[in-house]
Amino acid sequence: MTKSTVTQQELSASERDAPIYNSFSELSDHGFSLAPGICVFIASVHLAALVLGIWLYSAAPSAWMWAGTAWLVAHFLLGSLSTTLYSHRLITHNAVKHVSLPVHLFFNVFGQIFSVQGSVRRWSANHALHHGVDRHGKKELDPYSATWFPDSLRNFLWSHTLTHLYNHPESEEYQRSHNAKRHPVIMWQDRWYGLLTTFWIFFFPMGLGYAMGGFLGMFALTAGSMLGTVAVQHNTWTVNSVTHLWGFTPGVKSSATNNYIWLGPLGEGNHHGDHHDFPRDFRNGFGLSGWLLDPTRYGILALNALGLVRGLNSASKHEEAEIIAQRKLAELNLFKPITREAAVLREQLEKTALTLKNEWVEALAHVEKLKQQSKLLERARAGREELMRDMELAQHAVAKRKEAFYDAVERLRKHSEVYA
Repeated sequence: MTKSTVTQQELSASERDAPIYNSFSELSDHGFSLAPGICVFIASVHLAALVLGIWLYSAAPSAWMWAGTAWLVAHFLLGSLSTTLYSHRLITHNAVKHVSLPVHLFFNVFGQIFSVQGSVRRWSANHALHHGVDRHGKKELDPYSATWFPDSLRNFLWSHTLTHLYNHPESEEYQRSHNAKRHPVIMWQDRWYGLLTTFWIFFFPMGLGYAMGGFLGMFALTAGSMLGTVAVQHNTWTVNSVTHLWGFTPGVKSSATNNYIWLGPLGEGNHHGDHHDFPRDFRNGFGLSGWLLDPTRYGILALNALGLVRGLNSASKHEEAEIIAQRKLAELNLFKPITREAAVLREQLEKTALTLKNEWVEALAHVEKLKQQSKLLERARAGREELMRDMELAQHAVAKRKEAFYDAVERLRKHSEVYA
């Protein structure tokens, strides 16, 4: 059996993370090629951010320095939230069952453009390939892989930035992911993404700045736009690199190696191992710290409260318990017994721990089943009470109509007797 056909669950960590390339020069032999347009664009934006940033914070008038900074912060927050909330959770992972048209329009026509990381369709396709390795173990298909090379420096450079500068070889999985049909608004944005980006990232801040303060205003807001673009790109890219390179959470089943407590970007780097172990969850982490350090979750809950999205998907309590318990058991593998007696005792303790784990998870599943049955009974009871109320009203209406009919018949009878 070849490595590419072994499932992720069957691979050990060392097998999963073994390098498949020795250097960047090997990439061309495997179908990779530099994308000149993307290289020029990213290099130009970074250069413009450097030059205009130096001017903004060293030579620009104070008022315009603060205006440019405000634009930078707004760009960063909008671009980051649009990536984490819309492109990532709502679209790629289907964290909710229904997304309304206004949400699609807002993020495709406006918000997601400020992430400057390609169209929603393209971003989602690449991210789906990234998560695919957790299922099938074919990490050569993961465009962001942080374990392709034998050293951390090259893995960081590749997963953080260089992967975006290359045309990747097409495979059956690549074509299927990139050819997937999305919502019509997403398909429309994919077609016009270049023009939308040019308008919102360049023309709009330049025009607004010039209208507000001539060339000083134009340069100040353009500086904010370029700095915001660079900031939001690297903030997102750290999730591809840092959370898959450094840190260790025993038992994480996926390519994510940690559950760091941080906010980059806006909660997506936080509890990244939880996310990879259950990606369809609208949340990014289990437990209290997952709740406190996940601003994107609050955004989804706000949209749900407003009726703009419906049907939140999340791991059940027993699914969470299964994941957490498996990690707890994996922690035991860090300590190896040194004597035969210790090994025998350890084996007995492992069997006991595994039995108790299964009992715990089964008990949680039973509780959830009972809760579901309770809800069904409550609905049935509420439905019966409502039906009885409707029946009472209907019977009352029947009685009234019967009485009215008999009154009408009596009036007709009296009328007939008078005029007979």
